[in-house]
Amino acid sequence: MILTSLSNPTVRHLVRMRDNRARRREGRVLVDGWRETQRALESGLVPLGVYTTEDDVDDDREAVLRRGGDAVRYVSPAVMEKIGYGQSARGVVAEFQTPSWSLDELSPPGDALILVLDGIEKPGNVGAAFRCADAAGADAVLLTPAHCDRFNPNAIRSSLGTVFSVPSAVAEESQARTWLAARGVHVYAARVESSRPIWESKFVGPTAFVIGSEARGLEDRWESDDELSVTGIHLPMRGRADSLNASVSAAVLLYEAQRQRGS
Repeated sequence: MILTSLSNPTVRHLVRMRDNRARRREGRVLVDGWRETQRALESGLVPLGVYTTEDDVDDDREAVLRRGGDAVRYVSPAVMEKIGYGQSARGVVAEFQTPSWSLDELSPPGDALILVLDGIEKPGNVGAAFRCADAAGADAVLLTPAHCDRFNPNAIRSSLGTVFSVPSAVAEESQARTWLAARGVHVYAARVESSRPIWESKFVGPTAFVIGSEARGLEDRWESDDELSVTGIHLPMRGRADSLNASVSAAVLLYEAQRQRGS
């Protein structure tokens, strides 16, 4: 049976889940696109529904339909357009329960390479940073404060689905600091005002890079205390701009760490 009615309760529910507050309140994640849905499934998420048209074609389609099993439902092009995110449908919309991935579930290696995104509000920047973390082989991404939303549809799209493949957790800054300190992680805070360029630091042990928003930076957060050692570093800027996009900064720092580690 093909779902064709725009007033169907399932369609109305999915449209309602496009409101971020409603989605978070009901604990749902909507994933658009075959590749992104495949990565969500590979992470162990169980679909509540997988919605697609009968004639869509994509390399990941069969794998998703096979994994989706009884959750797969076929819809008309009009319904797909209604429930999809953005200006154009991307072949599939999948609904999942929001995973409860937390700090306690992370188990990075002893020489962990971790990215901390502090106060980055734009979902596109969050997603792009996850994509960089995935590409550079980071072991985990932490997001502070705890209300950050790594499962915003734009974050999922910008990450190419890597919000599901890179281990991650959201937490308050104090919780993240305690977690990092307990694992002997040395923290490097990216600060425009720091006098220490990244080339003067060694990132070969357990390392975390903290990156703040482009608008406010880290301000007075992420300083050393009795619990945690934090070193301020900066990326040398040769032109007129005084900062880089958060995801670009993340990529430079993570790849420099991997270069030093011989990876």
